[in-house]
Amino acid sequence: MVRGLSGSLAVAILANVAGIFASGVNIEALFEPYLSPGSLMAEPTDANFSSVVSPRWSEWGPPKWTGAIKPQTVHDLQNIVRIASAHNIPFMATNGGHGTSIIYGTVTGIDINLAHFNTTKIDLAKNHLTVGAGVKLGDITEPLYKAGKAVPRGNSPCVGMIGATIGGGIGFETGLYGLGVDALESVRLITATGDIVTVSDKHHPELMWAIRGAGANFGIITEATFRLADQPNNGNAVVGSFVFNSSQTLGVFEELQALDYVLPAELGVQLSISYNRTTNESELTVDMKHFGPWDTFVPHWNTAMRLGYSRGTVQNVTVVELFANLDGPCQSGAYINGGTMGLGRTDPQTMQEVFEEMTEFYEAHPGYLGETLFQRYANNNTLKTPLSTAVYPWRDTKTFWLHENIYTDPSLEEPSVQLLLSLREKLQATSGFSEPHIYVNYAYGDEGPEAWWSKANLAKLGKVKAKWDPKNLFGHGTPVFS
Repeated sequence: MVRGLSGSLAVAILANVAGIFASGVNIEALFEPYLSPGSLMAEPTDANFSSVVSPRWSEWGPPKWTGAIKPQTVHDLQNIVRIASAHNIPFMATNGGHGTSIIYGTVTGIDINLAHFNTTKIDLAKNHLTVGAGVKLGDITEPLYKAGKAVPRGNSPCVGMIGATIGGGIGFETGLYGLGVDALESVRLITATGDIVTVSDKHHPELMWAIRGAGANFGIITEATFRLADQPNNGNAVVGSFVFNSSQTLGVFEELQALDYVLPAELGVQLSISYNRTTNESELTVDMKHFGPWDTFVPHWNTAMRLGYSRGTVQNVTVVELFANLDGPCQSGAYINGGTMGLGRTDPQTMQEVFEEMTEFYEAHPGYLGETLFQRYANNNTLKTPLSTAVYPWRDTKTFWLHENIYTDPSLEEPSVQLLLSLREKLQATSGFSEPHIYVNYAYGDEGPEAWWSKANLAKLGKVKAKWDPKNLFGHGTPVFS
């Protein structure tokens, strides 16, 4: 267990798997009479199972599905929840399949594939975007661009819009618009009783507070409505990507430290450590997404030149082109797990040590394809929405560290997990925070509720959970109770 992180992983896993699946249940006989004709069902042995179950990004630690249902209507979803609850059958609603918490691998039950709920509506009169539960981030890019609007959003086009939001909602535009949870105005939620309710600051405000950061724990969100903003720079951006070799990395980390308090709102920066198997050396890539005019990007390009990048590209693009090319999590077919740590300060020496430890691991394990990312978004007043509006607690985070282990050889699981834990402990020690700041969407899964939502929020969060989901039907990946 990493120093400073709470709870026993084994206890957390065992305590939060909701119920025991009643073996031998025929899901078609149980559910089909109550579902609309457009709904699909399959068991793992059926030939069409792969077309009914929600696709999954990673081969690592998947839930053990005992069946899958692809419902057509909200009424179908209500009936599924009621029937499953009455028969103590665990289930999980999914869209995109990008969660890699270690706890997912312990979940046994039915997958509810939300792909049919893929509606996107823009209401310019009300300045609202409403998306269905099956909408991916890539689905909203072009409609918003054509409308001249924007919304806080994650980066990867294949990730579910609602899922990315209800854990917090960070992305390259965070400095401009703040967090996704702060633009989230209301949701339609199917509760543990199968009822559907509208939740907002006016209707069930304590539940809205909990959904803004821990939303997977309280029901199935069928649609969500967001407050829109005007898109910056007429929907155009400057994208720069610069690669540095090992002799230049410390200088880059020192430059990042200089931006701790002065990062422009329109600039999102991501540093990634990877390995070039052609040249046999580790590399540091700095990606800049600048949502402003060319002349205000030039100083950042000059800085990259001063630091001595070995190769690079700079392009003018539309936001449609920008987000279409962010396809990292859209690759599948490998074993992928990851973890995170929020940093309140940049410590160049620690980052350099991370680079060197990654290099040693790459060289010792030729089949390893993973990378470590430092995501830096301006932490200004756009992130200072009062804490009373959302359970998401970590608004003082400056840099989101995301580590992704990627490999095709299962024997690399144990050493790669140990690498993750070692790097996480190293970064926590110089993070500037006494308690771990874990962005729940990136969580490894062993950190516990205090690290996801803070100790200060747990009493209130627990009360909301007990009121709205007393049978613990929802939130198996990152549960409130551990």
